[in-house]
Amino acid sequence: MNIKPLTWTTGISGYVLLAGAVVINIIMQGSRFFSAPNLSSLFSSNLPLILAALAQMIVMLSGGIDISLGNIIALVNGIAILTTNTFYFPVFAGWMIALMAGTFAGLVNGLVISYLRIPPLLVTFAMSTLIRGVALIVLPKPGGTVPVGLYRTYAGRILGIPTAVWLLVLVVLPLLLFAKFRFSRHLVAVGTNERNAYISGINVNRVKVMSYVLGGFVASLAGLCLTAFTASGDVRIGESFALQSIAAVIIGGTLAGSGWRNYIGGTVCGAVFLAIVNNIVFFVFNAIARNNPGIQISTFYQQLLSNLIIIFGLASAVLTNSKQNNGGK
Repeated sequence: MNIKPLTWTTGISGYVLLAGAVVINIIMQGSRFFSAPNLSSLFSSNLPLILAALAQMIVMLSGGIDISLGNIIALVNGIAILTTNTFYFPVFAGWMIALMAGTFAGLVNGLVISYLRIPPLLVTFAMSTLIRGVALIVLPKPGGTVPVGLYRTYAGRILGIPTAVWLLVLVVLPLLLFAKFRFSRHLVAVGTNERNAYISGINVNRVKVMSYVLGGFVASLAGLCLTAFTASGDVRIGESFALQSIAAVIIGGTLAGSGWRNYIGGTVCGAVFLAIVNNIVFFVFNAIARNNPGIQISTFYQQLLSNLIIIFGLASAVLTNSKQNNGGK
């Protein structure tokens, strides 16, 4: 019987990096890492990032990229607060308006990129600036509130499981079901080779537009989750999500993955990896400060160490996926 050697399979980088980060965190936190309050905090604070990564994944699978995604999240946050605090809309109505606004921004991105043939990077960069301006008009200063019950429910647990995990499942399940539809295959076909997809009869423009619409919709959900978590509005806190979501997709090995489930699983793992990295860095510097009371460490160094670890994760994912694509040589 021939036993095949264990190899680094395509798209596994996200799972391995996440496992390594979890092990390091367990060593530092011990059993507290698995405590209900800690897991609730981890998922509730980072669900917006996970959803942003899923939104970016959808766009990148079509061969595009969305630099405006972070400001779409910020715009949704601002509109959700404006409609409920200034115009006194019911929460459901105000948040639905915010959701539609973010989805519409994705639609505009898709239409301009598909029918005007302008590169996605240029379009979404320009849209990012435009959306940021609109968001600042909507909510020029941080402020506002959300109902206490909504905030507590989001940060709490249902049947012992963090509410954020339930919300993530509600988003991931429909995305997994897309594997049963032609859209998922067309999306990957367009992203792999647009010309071949067109020759095979796929409506390339429609697929691209739908990818940005769906990406805008999921990003809008991230904006609503961010609003529930912060319990206020601040359109300046969404900017980092664009680059972080791209990093999560790459770290997860999504673009080198095989199969719709691996695309989603790898992206979620990449996003959770980024979240746990921040946890690790926080505990490292907290331990240093606790053991050396006279030392004051700037948050700049925490961010620097966090970014260095993320760069390592990106490099690992890119190198391993490149090796796989070259046949393991």
